[in-house]
Amino acid sequence: MCPKIKLALVALLLPALFSITQQFSTAFAFEGRITATVTRGGQIQTLLYTVGTNQLRIERGENDHPYPKNIVDHDTGDLTLLFPHNRSFVRLKAGAENQSPAPPGFPGMPNRPPMPEMPVPPGAIGPTNLPGMPAPPQMPQMPPGVGPQAGSSVPNMPAMPMMMPPMPMEGVELKATTETTNLLGYACTRYELRQRGEVMEIWATDKLMTFEPYVQNQPHRFGPRMIEQQWGGLLKAKKLFPLLAVLRLEPPPGPTGVAPAPPGPERLRFEVQSITPEKINDETLFQPPPDYQEIQPLPF
Repeated sequence: MCPKIKLALVALLLPALFSITQQFSTAFAFEGRITATVTRGGQIQTLLYTVGTNQLRIERGENDHPYPKNIVDHDTGDLTLLFPHNRSFVRLKAGAENQSPAPPGFPGMPNRPPMPEMPVPPGAIGPTNLPGMPAPPQMPQMPPGVGPQAGSSVPNMPAMPMMMPPMPMEGVELKATTETTNLLGYACTRYELRQRGEVMEIWATDKLMTFEPYVQNQPHRFGPRMIEQQWGGLLKAKKLFPLLAVLRLEPPPGPTGVAPAPPGPERLRFEVQSITPEKINDETLFQPPPDYQEIQPLPF
């Protein structure tokens, strides 16, 4: 075959081969290592993600404290916290932090029946017949609509205000925009979160693993409400991974025809520094060490 024809065939086949390779590579979940930094209050934290075939390990890069390590099962979503300071670990089922059968304020406490009233027998010492005690003054007449219900034998008393149920706390919604960019070789879409005068700008991709926020302590069963504690779960629900996320104070709207005010100062920044695809062969990274003792989760 003529060399020129061979070169022409190669030129025609290369784009098709490249497209097939891309589809083949994206058909499998990401495996490798990701390094990210979290900046808050002038302090910088480093997070190291080790992504295996079915499990994920998240740990702090600093050595100034025995920070716990997170192990997440991709299939079940279960989380294992490793505590190096006392060589223990705890297993948390997926979604357990948002389950609470008890009313707010009293987790795990059963409802108790009211205490029965103790009757005072005739002639017994009581509030109205103590020796030498004057009779209590008569209660003033209450206005209409205030006091006991009709037919009640209880004397007129001021009506107690009804206990209002706690108002549900405001949630946030992850909204996608039409803006896109490329960060560290990954196509990202811009998302926004807004709540109580704050706005969080998030550039996230669906070409990596599903995001898992780093957990330093056992989460409470009553869901977090602050925006910086919700954004990770919202990304996780959409199977996205952030390459950059910045939380700011939202500037107030200005008058019509005037240039908008500059964005407020950053309160939180999550930024991926490096992504290294590689095969993770060390399965011990995703298991508690054999000398660690398992402890039970907190009841609240």
